[in-house]
Amino acid sequence: MAYVLATTEEKVRWYKYKYDQNLKEGDFELLEVLDLREVPRLGDKATAKDAAKALGLKTWRYVKI
Repeated sequence: MAYVLATTEEKVRWYKYKYDQNLKEGDFELLEVLDLREVPRLGDKATAKDAAKALGLKTWRYVKI
C-alpha cells in the first residue's frame, strides 16, 4: 500500500511533483485525473506529511492506493 497527496476539495485533484531531497514550496502541479505514472507513491503517512509540508501545502488528504 502507498499514499498519494490530493486536494480536500469536493472534486479531488492530485498533486504532481518530483519526490526527492530537493522538495521546494510551490513546486507542484495539480492534475484533474489521477494517473499513477505521474504522481509519487509514498510508503507511509509520515513521509507523505513531510512531502506536503516541504511543498508548502496548507491542506491535503492522504489517499491509500
